[in-house]
Amino acid sequence: MGGDSSGGKGVWVAIVLLGAMVIGAVAAGVVWVAQEGHPAGDRVVGALAAGGATFIGVATLAFVIGSFLTS
Repeated sequence: MGGDSSGGKGVWVAIVLLGAMVIGAVAAGVVWVAQEGHPAGDRVVGALAAGGATFIGVATLAFVIGSFLTS
């Protein structure tokens, strides 16, 4: 993260995006389980919305924190 090489930045981006994807998938799973008993279409929409929003939020937060720490 603190290195000047583009390879180091690429690894940082890969780690952030992979971590955000995992956290988003967990959030989608939690919403899917929490909506037990609802029609499948409603469950899919809710799970995808929760997972996507979580992914975007975590990735953005990690990139902002990374840029703050390196500046």
